Amino acid sequence: MDSPLSQEGIENALALKQYLQDNSLQFDYVFSSPIPRANQTAHLLFDQQSITLDKRLMEMNFGDFEGQKISDLLENHYELYDQLWNHPECFERIPHGESYEEVIARVQSFLDDLKQLPHDSQVMVVTHGMCFVIFMSIFLHISKKDLVQINQQIVEGCSLTCIEEKNGSYQVIYYNEHQFLPHVMHASFAK
Repeated sequence: MDSPLSQEGIENALALKQYLQDNSLQFDYVFSSPIPRANQTAHLLFDQQSITLDKRLMEMNFGDFEGQKISDLLENHYELYDQLWNHPECFERIPHGESYEEVIARVQSFLDDLKQLPHDSQVMVVTHGMCFVIFMSIFLHISKKDLVQINQQIVEGCSLTCIEEKNGSYQVIYYNEHQFLPHVMHASFAK
């Protein structure tokens, strides 16, 4: 489901835009999830640049959990919620939602398509929390079982992570940079 971009989210996007400008960070290609809050963020960041919407960058479909409060999920669906975040090797899917394998497949497909771009392209991707976790798991060669290494601390909205790809290998240059943001959550899904 989409939730609207909050005023804090708008302010964070504008702070990231200023950070990109101050550091002369420019991108040849900008890709965004078509979910409105991500698309709006991308347009706030790059109001003078073409943005390609790609469904493979959408947030994981949480099925019957969509729109519910975490407190209610912990009370009524504790085991499935716990598997999702703390025991991904046991998690299959939330009813009417996606499996980890499905999200991994679409993110990997997106990354495979990026290989068709010119070799030295600078690419910006605007996506969502769990999709970001899957990107990082691919970059770091982390198995489904070990997703807990990166999914417990939620990456800050409008933070910046830089990955360098060389000959099919990925190197994390920086991760979750957010010192420039006026609003940070320091949130965690660990329950």
